[in-house]
Amino acid sequence: MDSSPPAPDGDMYEDDLSDQLTHARILVSDAEAGILIGRAGSAIVDIKSTSGALVKISRRGQLLPGTDCRVLLISGPFHQVMDAADLVFRKVIYQGAVTLVVPDACCGGLIGKGGSVIKTLAVSSRTKIEISHYNESYGLHDRLVTVRGHVNNQLQAIYLILSELMKDTVYSSCSAGPVFLGCAKDYVPDEHVERYPYMVKPSKTIRSPNNNNAQQYLTIAIADEHIGAVIGRAGKNIRWIQQSTGAWIRTSAKGEFINATGEFINATGDREVLVSGTREAINAAEGMIMHVLSAVRSGGGDKLPLLLDTTPQQ
Repeated sequence: MDSSPPAPDGDMYEDDLSDQLTHARILVSDAEAGILIGRAGSAIVDIKSTSGALVKISRRGQLLPGTDCRVLLISGPFHQVMDAADLVFRKVIYQGAVTLVVPDACCGGLIGKGGSVIKTLAVSSRTKIEISHYNESYGLHDRLVTVRGHVNNQLQAIYLILSELMKDTVYSSCSAGPVFLGCAKDYVPDEHVERYPYMVKPSKTIRSPNNNNAQQYLTIAIADEHIGAVIGRAGKNIRWIQQSTGAWIRTSAKGEFINATGEFINATGDREVLVSGTREAINAAEGMIMHVLSAVRSGGGDKLPLLLDTTPQQ
């Protein structure tokens, strides 16, 4: 007699959170990525069209730092994310365990006082849920949440975990657009960085209903000795960040600052970087800049963070 739990049906995700936007990042091996992508991208296109969710997989060789795995990103309304996860699990049976990538800043609420929240989620889904130690950093200040159990229980655990994470404003604010593997809000400026966010009214602005597409600006003050790493040789890093995120970036010359209208003014002190574009583009660009600065400060060079790519690959 089969004692495994019944497979989830299409109505199990219909609740108050159903239409709330969210995302999930799941570790996948090269072999699993190949199955999910399919020949000429046919499988991943099918998952997208069937679920309605946005589904991306990092390129071959672009692994989450600290692991030997690529990253599967699923984003959209909660019910679409779960429908896509269900389809993923039908194609790839995670033998015993599946691992989510979660910003470190969100793990405290997921664990709960004395581990109360994570224990409740594990009992409710009949799985074992483990969160990597806070001293172990993966990607851009991320931690790994590993779920062990029957495949249907794993899916139920993911549903419960995402439901809990969606209560966290930090998790909800993470961009799921032209995204690197992490959340821009994970970064806390150090003594070399000062952040001055503000919004101005350009002469021509096209606004979406939720204001996400309004033109916005962010000025970042950076120590002069570190500006070179952000710019890159012959401007290579700045160009890459602009192309990858869709943001427009302008840097001040030595001894110059940028005012709220984007004009350079003479001053003394740190150099400034003006980032403009949609909120989504600015968040992504800011995260990449902070990643470069963190790497330089720790002696790791100016390597840019991994970006997710939607191009079909094997």
